[in-house]
Amino acid sequence: MKPDEIDRIFSQAADGALPPDAGRDTIQRVESALLNDLRPVRPLAATWVFTLAFLLLFSGFAVAAGLALGLHGLHALSLGQQALIFPVLLLSAWLAAVGCVREMRPAGGLRLGALALMAAALGMPALFALLLLHDYSLLNFIAEGVPCLVAGMSVSIPAGVMMAFVLRRGYVMDWAKAGIAAGTLAGLTGLGMLELHCQNLKAIHVIVWHVAVVVLSALLGYLIGRIADEFRRHRAHQG
Repeated sequence: MKPDEIDRIFSQAADGALPPDAGRDTIQRVESALLNDLRPVRPLAATWVFTLAFLLLFSGFAVAAGLALGLHGLHALSLGQQALIFPVLLLSAWLAAVGCVREMRPAGGLRLGALALMAAALGMPALFALLLLHDYSLLNFIAEGVPCLVAGMSVSIPAGVMMAFVLRRGYVMDWAKAGIAAGTLAGLTGLGMLELHCQNLKAIHVIVWHVAVVVLSALLGYLIGRIADEFRRHRAHQG
């Protein structure tokens, strides 16, 4: 259907909504009834502003938590490892942040939440396994891993809550997809904290327990988003 056809349909509907003999006063009363409830909508800030806001939340929570717990992991990494891990981590966070911003606009472009999750969940382990870490010992695998998982989620959950508040500044059409993007970014926040804090450089430990923070956070964001979508549909049906 072409735009001029849509305009013609609306014009015909408007003509049929009032009787042919309706006077000017009647038309003005109808217009007033329709327009009185309209309020100007504050335009959204530029996309780069929200992208920067999400990245500041990511870096702020990760660095603050890392400083609070101690930068033992940063000191354990060589300069070469630091030069690879943190730029890739920041790039993954940027992709997730862009995914969050696009979910705030109904026509924001290609949705990137799932892509950001795949890039983080596959790219970071590949980086750890192929380029950086080579100790695959399973000694104390569970005992050393669970505290890192808990610590990472303890950072990612409050970060995700703050990211949800930023998302609410826009008009999110699909909270499940937005939850994946925000959950991935929140999980990367927890992962960033662990890279700053955790001095355990066993490859299997980092690949499984550190990256699990990203996957679990994205899953949690998706589930919360699904609940929000169902709640919104229920309210729409009730209304």
